[in-house]
Amino acid sequence: MSRLNLLDDQPANSNSDHLHFGRYLNALERTVLKRDESVAPLVVGIFGPWGSGKSTLLGMLAQKLLPPPRPEVGWLENHMQEQTHPWIVVQFSSWMYRNEKSLLLPLLATLATKSSAFEKLTKKIVNSGPELIKTASGTLIDTATTGLPLLTLLDSVRTDKEKAKDLQERIAEAIKTVTGDDKRLVFLIDDLDRCHDPDQILNLLEQIKLFLHLDRCLFFIAADREQIVKAIDKQFPGSGETYLEKFIQLPFDLPPHRSHHLVDILDVENGMKKSFCSLCEVLGNNPRKLKQIWNAAVLAMEILKEERMRVSGIVHEHDMDLMLKWMLLKNCGELRTNPYRYLDFEMIGQQPDRREEFIKALGFKKGKGSNRKWRSEYHRKLAVYLWNDLDTKRFGTPDILTMYAQACGEDHIYARSLIEKGCFDGGANAIFSSHDFKNADLSDGHLYKATFINCDLRRTDFRHADLTETKFIGCQLFDARFDNAKLDGTIWENCFGLDELDTEPECYERIADAAGMQWRSLKTSERNWNDYAEEALYKAYRTILNMRQKNGTLTDDINNRIVAKGQSIRAEVEI
Repeated sequence: MSRLNLLDDQPANSNSDHLHFGRYLNALERTVLKRDESVAPLVVGIFGPWGSGKSTLLGMLAQKLLPPPRPEVGWLENHMQEQTHPWIVVQFSSWMYRNEKSLLLPLLATLATKSSAFEKLTKKIVNSGPELIKTASGTLIDTATTGLPLLTLLDSVRTDKEKAKDLQERIAEAIKTVTGDDKRLVFLIDDLDRCHDPDQILNLLEQIKLFLHLDRCLFFIAADREQIVKAIDKQFPGSGETYLEKFIQLPFDLPPHRSHHLVDILDVENGMKKSFCSLCEVLGNNPRKLKQIWNAAVLAMEILKEERMRVSGIVHEHDMDLMLKWMLLKNCGELRTNPYRYLDFEMIGQQPDRREEFIKALGFKKGKGSNRKWRSEYHRKLAVYLWNDLDTKRFGTPDILTMYAQACGEDHIYARSLIEKGCFDGGANAIFSSHDFKNADLSDGHLYKATFINCDLRRTDFRHADLTETKFIGCQLFDARFDNAKLDGTIWENCFGLDELDTEPECYERIADAAGMQWRSLKTSERNWNDYAEEALYKAYRTILNMRQKNGTLTDDINNRIVAKGQSIRAEVEI
């Protein structure tokens, strides 16, 4: 695979229109920029969720409105060209000034950089501050040295109609000077929804009204509609939608992206683009989400190359598709804590009876049967994407899955990989002989019908593991943990440490009972069962009593039951 490149989050331009915004740009040009009543003011709202491409569309609008720079001439010639152009474009990012009390102040400052008329207006407002503004104590402010009265003036515009009218007249005069008879002033306001202060959002909208009744002013405001409505509702509960309807004359909601268009952003060959369309859909066809997971995967792929060299005996060509799949897997349901569970479904393939189990692994909301619901639309799409992909791009073994996990910063113990590799490669009846699994974390492991012979399992964590019909033969089990494990048909043969487990009394008793049944079976068939194992069983029941007494759960019924079991084993041993 050729070297993959990172994707930046800068708005695209018309020369690389991967989002296919040209169609919207052309429509806006015909309906808004070239409309018959071109002198009348207008506010256009460009709405879309986070990462949907609002800034890109604004950037393309700026390119459409600004004269193209001519590299063959100097700065002065290009400046003169801009001065004679019919559009005066003011690009304003609200988020850059999120710490300002009033966003109109930096907006006017931006205007001042475009025209000397607005520079004069700003100075005039500052210089006339003492005539308009007083502090709370009635003392005049020295505007000549601080310039702070402008902020105070703008902050009071909303509540003082006389001041608002005076400021609006001054702005109207400056606009008339700048635009003359053949120019228009276009504001491109971005990131308003990223200002977390509702007061700030509402203040800017209110202050923009100073321009709304002035000819030759055109506003394009890009924002997440839902966030703006919430901000207004915090100030005026239930009024957000109505306020926005009155403020925006032309709302434009960005249509959802199509996956076969969005995939053009990715740095892949044409033949691979089809396989990534499903990924785009899982991510809600959101350009920013796609770029983020892609960039993270590009870095992880470089780490994977090093990981592959470090792990001997692994022949695997690193695969971007598998890397992206892993990044989705590691955040989902049961697979988040036990990613090797995915291999179970890979081996099963497309069998319909396992689809329901796979869906459960990704996680539902509470409920049963038809009442169950997906946690989110994302989880539903992810289930379809991963299930349909089971028989195409596969991890194959836990060793390979472990490499992808570690390349993404996930630390999974190799012992589990080794065990489950044996289980999946050999199917049922996988055998592990004389392996050292001491202190291994095998919780949530799927070890159905595995066999452990003479293995060191001291302090091994089997909690929540599936040990159905698993065999433990001659293993050391001191301080092993089996809480909430599936132990149906589990066999314990000549194991050491059954009386010194680190597990709950209920689980402890089940383990001892299962071992006792196996002991009786072997004794009947005259197979070997050493004396130590018999003594360990008796001690196991005594240990259960001690544990229950310690944690306060020992009752007379429990005491009598367990004592009887222990005595039975002791009596049979002495025969």
